[in-house]
Amino acid sequence: MSQDKRKLVTRTLTILGIVLGSSLAFFATLVVALGVSQPLMLVASDSMAPTISVGDVVAIRSAGPSGVHLGDVILYQKSLTQFRILHRVVCIVTSNSSSCTPPYYPYLNCSVPPCYYTKGDNNLAPDQLVVLSSEVHGVWTGFRIPYIGMAIICLEQNPVCGGPWGVISVLALGSAVASDIGVEYWVSRRTAKRQTLANEQLDQSAGRA
Repeated sequence: MSQDKRKLVTRTLTILGIVLGSSLAFFATLVVALGVSQPLMLVASDSMAPTISVGDVVAIRSAGPSGVHLGDVILYQKSLTQFRILHRVVCIVTSNSSSCTPPYYPYLNCSVPPCYYTKGDNNLAPDQLVVLSSEVHGVWTGFRIPYIGMAIICLEQNPVCGGPWGVISVLALGSAVASDIGVEYWVSRRTAKRQTLANEQLDQSAGRA
């Protein structure tokens, strides 16, 4: 491998290391600040539209029973299931009282209070399963990055990837790859040109000597 190629590989690995390190540091900061192991979530359902849309990346913070309030959007996972659901709290039942957003009809009774009843903003009816406090993984902070995850959803061939998103995702991914190749090519050409000029200057200096 020539010296120029070694320099190019070293520079590329250094840039990738800086990007990866910065990303890990940012993620670690979010984990500490928000108090959850997975502070970012890609939304693959339109059940919370238009508040939260398919392809949005949202930030989730930790919250105990006292930190969940009526109207909050919580992330929960029912026992023995693999799916995490991000829905709004429309009713909270404690051992002493209950507060609900009308109209609301609870399908199941709360056996171990506090219990939360939820509903997607885009759904006609509340969820049929009661959510226990131990099943709540966090509360949506209100922060979201719109549609940034649509490329991932479309590449996974998820049925929610409709309309122009499939084409846009492929174009975006192709543009990112092409841009990376273009930058690498430009850097290599510039490095080679500088090296050529340096060699010519050395030859001229040697000739004058």
